[in-house]
Amino acid sequence: MSSVPNTTSEVSPVPTAFSVAIVGGGIGGLVLALGLLKYPHIDVHVYESAPTFGEIGAGVALGPNAQRALEMIGPAAKAAFDKHVTPNMWPSKANNFAEYRVGKGEHAGEPIIELKNATGMQSVHRAHFLDELVKAVPAQRAHFSKRLVAIEDKAGSPVLLSFKDGTNATADVVIGADGIHSAVRSYLLGPEAAAPVFSGSVAYRGITSMDAAVEKLGAEYAQNSMLLCGPGRAILSYPIDHGALLNIAAMDFEQPTWNHEKTIVPLKWDDLSARFEGWSPQTRALIDLLNAPNLASWSVWDTSAAPTYVRNRVAILGDAAHATTPYQGAGAGQAIEDALVLSSLLASPSNTLAAIPKALLAYNQVRRPRAQRVVETSREVGRLIGMQMEGVGADVGKMREALERKMHWIWQRDMVDQVREAGVLFGESL
Repeated sequence: MSSVPNTTSEVSPVPTAFSVAIVGGGIGGLVLALGLLKYPHIDVHVYESAPTFGEIGAGVALGPNAQRALEMIGPAAKAAFDKHVTPNMWPSKANNFAEYRVGKGEHAGEPIIELKNATGMQSVHRAHFLDELVKAVPAQRAHFSKRLVAIEDKAGSPVLLSFKDGTNATADVVIGADGIHSAVRSYLLGPEAAAPVFSGSVAYRGITSMDAAVEKLGAEYAQNSMLLCGPGRAILSYPIDHGALLNIAAMDFEQPTWNHEKTIVPLKWDDLSARFEGWSPQTRALIDLLNAPNLASWSVWDTSAAPTYVRNRVAILGDAAHATTPYQGAGAGQAIEDALVLSSLLASPSNTLAAIPKALLAYNQVRRPRAQRVVETSREVGRLIGMQMEGVGADVGKMREALERKMHWIWQRDMVDQVREAGVLFGESL
């Protein structure tokens, strides 16, 4: 991956050739790769630590902001989503992101809010979405079993990456898309500042057939996105795989510590059932549907606010930059927004080898405040749906008002304007 030096201080009509190494082949890293592969002067390679590309988890939701970002990144990225996307199955609920209801107590079953946006709940199975993204990345640009152990960024030379298998690679730009346990984040911030933070919450996830869900819950509840809220707990369900399956995630917000070495540990169904004792019939039906041999507790982590996402020619995106709890369904969308802004800056006609650090700084200025706010508000939404937010508690009216405020600002951000803003900042720095 050699670099071609820029021989003039002026912006050349022929773009400067340069190379990009993306460390990590999850959704954010592959979407960024697709955004850059459109440009023949950019030599893109993806380095994945695992033997193959893969995603952990089941459903992932993308709001209208993230879907617009995919469209702007390119047709391959949007097509990967569209091929497997599953909306709410009832036309009357097409614009519902989720229907929030009280799940326990004297008001059990009472509506809190039908939270709506331009696209409604649009979800895909993570693994299927990733598989489609992989198909659009040429095989020669994907490198596996490449666990990063060191980065060396010296002036006058490409950035040097060293991997655990003893191999090396060089690039003019390095983007860490290597998840919450990011080696690139550790390089930028130091191991202590980079470490994930336990959120005080745990999720219990499962997938069941839609036929079984309809039998237990009825068609309306099973075939559309629903979220039941109660003291210290909540449970979300929504269809995936074109309505063949129901994705279920029960949440427990009363876990102050996590004392296990692993982040996912087995759980007995009886223990889960006890945590939702006395909840509404719909909740109990969902808990019954989670009764499976592979039931587990998934500890939920995020990251502390990073003072920067960049240093010289190295940057981070997605969970490596701003891992978030899942309570706004916004984490994957923020990684896609990162990829959009980064790809637009790196592909800018104004970009040269010398200007790369300034392009990354513009990315940092635009993306860091917004992405970090998502991390903060997602934690707040966790407290809201667990009826633990100070001054709100179980007051349905106050919950409704707060949920409106916490969600719409994410969905309504103009993606064209965000890219334009980054471009202006980059241009002003040259």
